[in-house]
Amino acid sequence: MSIIFGPIASRRLGNSLGIDLVKSKTCNLDCLYCEVGKTNALTETRQTFIDLDALVTEIKACPHKIDCLTLTGAGEPTLHKDIDKIIARLGADFNYPLVLITNSLLLREEAVRQEILGLDIVMPSLDAVSQDVFETINKPVAGVLASDIIEGLVRFRELFMGKIWLEILFVKGINDAPSEVLALKHAIERICPDRIQLNTVVRMPAYKEGVEPVSIETLQSIAEVLGFDNIDILSLKRGASTGQTLDSDESEAIRFRRPDIEAVDIIQAPR
Repeated sequence: MSIIFGPIASRRLGNSLGIDLVKSKTCNLDCLYCEVGKTNALTETRQTFIDLDALVTEIKACPHKIDCLTLTGAGEPTLHKDIDKIIARLGADFNYPLVLITNSLLLREEAVRQEILGLDIVMPSLDAVSQDVFETINKPVAGVLASDIIEGLVRFRELFMGKIWLEILFVKGINDAPSEVLALKHAIERICPDRIQLNTVVRMPAYKEGVEPVSIETLQSIAEVLGFDNIDILSLKRGASTGQTLDSDESEAIRFRRPDIEAVDIIQAPR
């Protein structure tokens, strides 16, 4: 099985079968905290990475119970050219909800926003609003503006009839300042997601120096400042050494999970 992985147990999505749409590690970001590692193909050039018929064949051959199909991978899945054809084929051949995990960058483009309208759930990321903080934590391809990403998310919300679960990952001392949290609050009010998912560094990051988790208390304080009704804190339990253990939610359990990447135990935290 070279394209699919899992299924991964998820509290809200059930058994989610991951679909790895891009080559590792092809992305338009080189995030400090990425557990896959450093980006070795930093690009916004969209390509065809997988064969659609082969994907369908793999899904049909999967012997496990499946509750949803999640487009993700060790990189940015919207870099797969004509992702709308994948979505349309999966919708025609299977009766599973379709989910996308994305870093949001290509939602700046109207064509990409249109291509993913056939999904049921989109999990976009937004780690920073200020340009300097965005460039520090996410290390994007040249010329990308955080303000354009936010505008893309706002416009996508206007079009998309499914659910948007916005994830924000905080790194201590980088994007957790009160001014940045307040700026995120204002952006979220414009984006109007259905849920917000707050996370922090829980596995070995791509860049180890100075990339540390924020405390659970900090995440709780941030949630209070954001003041949104539906906020999930993905890291809910403390560990003896790092201050965090993984409360595995669908975005964290599925994201970048491949057979050749170290697995993490799923901890079912009380809600």
